[in-house]
Amino acid sequence: MADRNPLEEHHWYSVFSKEYKTQVITYSIRRAFQESLGTEDEYSDPKWPPYSAPPIIRTFSFSKFFRLFDLPFKRAAPLLFQQLRSSQWNIDDKDYHNQFEQNLTPVGGLGFSGSLFFFTEDHSYIVKSVGRRFEYTFLYTQCIEAYGNYIKSNPSSLLCRMTDVLFCFDRHIGGILGISPSHYVVMENLLKEMDAEKGWVKWDLKPQQFFEPTRDLIPDQIKTEQAKSGLADAMEDDRIILTQKQRDELWDLLKKDTEFLEQIETIDYSLLLGRFPVSQNKDLKPSSFRHENWITGVTSADGKYVYRACIVDFLWNVNQLQAKITRTAGKLLPEQTVTTEPGRYRREFLSMMEEYIEVPEEAGPSGSN
Repeated sequence: MADRNPLEEHHWYSVFSKEYKTQVITYSIRRAFQESLGTEDEYSDPKWPPYSAPPIIRTFSFSKFFRLFDLPFKRAAPLLFQQLRSSQWNIDDKDYHNQFEQNLTPVGGLGFSGSLFFFTEDHSYIVKSVGRRFEYTFLYTQCIEAYGNYIKSNPSSLLCRMTDVLFCFDRHIGGILGISPSHYVVMENLLKEMDAEKGWVKWDLKPQQFFEPTRDLIPDQIKTEQAKSGLADAMEDDRIILTQKQRDELWDLLKKDTEFLEQIETIDYSLLLGRFPVSQNKDLKPSSFRHENWITGVTSADGKYVYRACIVDFLWNVNQLQAKITRTAGKLLPEQTVTTEPGRYRREFLSMMEEYIEVPEEAGPSGSN
């Protein structure tokens, strides 16, 4: 490892300080990537299957119970995610693991979810905590295997690329106090080169038809800051300018991916959309890659911008207990995202995207004017 275990060093700050918490949590996360994944034959423990999610079996160990932040994380479905990284996304395994030999950087401004976020050294990956019980329960009981099978059949999917899931089922004081998450998802960072000074803009697009506390109960001046920081869930006067061919290809992906999300009964997902001007980011033009797609970038019909997009935050399953309670209580309030049904949410999501996509009349099918 590039740095020492913070538990073995002397620090002047308190164990409850933000600095100590960050150092120990990131060390614990990175330690999970030190162990070799091995071969399928080496996974003899039924509690740690190589191609499927681990069963949720909470354990107690006296030595681990008193830990605040230093948790013994394991990688869920390790060979499944390795297979997705190498076979579906062409991610070099050595380069990937090298990302976790360096320090992780805590980041903010990515949402109001209450999750912890960390960047790897070159910002290629985001590590996000999953703290809500109904979300990680759905992740292990339904999502991981369904997601893996779907990506294998649909490698061009817009669903965000989950490259690993870390878990710890050991009971510990940090978890009881709610200060140390026991579950993390590692995702490829679609907008790693994002630089506002180079004209980058990003949106977190969600249907506007539902009551949203983080949208409808905050002052207008904060909404403006949301738009600047990428939390805005509407494009307002902007549109996604595509050729007819690009529009048809995107629409096919959106329909297929949201059909899958409806099948696994999730709601509250959104489209993370990034846009940057070609004139200020010439080194990032999709022509630098083998072909255009929504991960490397798609050039706008007028040739001025490049878009990147993926679907994120699809862990709210309507059948989990807390989600059910929220939906039932929500009947007393205006219709909310979290009180709707998967089919309705999908229809509103697609309707929103249809409104935001624009095909100029002068643009030819391949983008020529």
